Amino acid sequence: MKIMAPTLMFLLLGAGWQWVAIDLKSILPPLDSVALDLCARPGFYLSNLAVTLISALTGFFAGCLLAVALAILVIHVAPLKAAVVPVALFFNVTPIVAIAPALIVAFGFNAAPHIIVAALAAFFPMLINAMSGLRGIDPQALDIFRSMAASRADIFFKLRLPTSLPSLFAGAKLAITAAMVGAIVSEFMGSSHGIGATIVMATQYLNLKQMWAAIFVSALASLALVGAVSLAEKLTVRW
Repeated sequence: MKIMAPTLMFLLLGAGWQWVAIDLKSILPPLDSVALDLCARPGFYLSNLAVTLISALTGFFAGCLLAVALAILVIHVAPLKAAVVPVALFFNVTPIVAIAPALIVAFGFNAAPHIIVAALAAFFPMLINAMSGLRGIDPQALDIFRSMAASRADIFFKLRLPTSLPSLFAGAKLAITAAMVGAIVSEFMGSSHGIGATIVMATQYLNLKQMWAAIFVSALASLALVGAVSLAEKLTVRW
């Protein structure tokens, strides 16, 4: 059922897509034409996907490292929570489309603005999940550690960190998709390479086949990234 149910759903969606595309080709291209465009130019899409993935993954790791470091700091210095969370929330609710032009002005037409946007997108979900996971330890287990005169390092590495791994991986799944979206959206402006730029150029020239092919490539890449995080979770969290 885990395989058949989503397969059936995708088949139904594909049939619905084809039915609409028959009469409204100016809105939706037939799926076979999108597939043919992908097969005819795989190098074009893969090269642009690689540009986006580099920005997304770099931003993902940078944002997650900063988020986890801040979460650890907040756990050990409680008053910092009142200062850190509102600032993080402020950056999270600020539209990415509004941030990207300012970063392009500041850093130029290179990969730096896209990496920063991806890092900002990944930062908040990872921060919230890391704080929740590091705080959500069993009070009785904490009392036992303290009764045995365990150091802060022992409590962190032997209790807090193992207990927080499910929350950290949940945050990583949200963060990796957010980083991918952030990288793509940032490429809508000030970039001639990447999946985002490919979508924009296709839209400008009304090339619906290229636009939807790029969208499908980005969606499949995001699913693959989430799958990679899930695999890492299965290999790490064995309880």
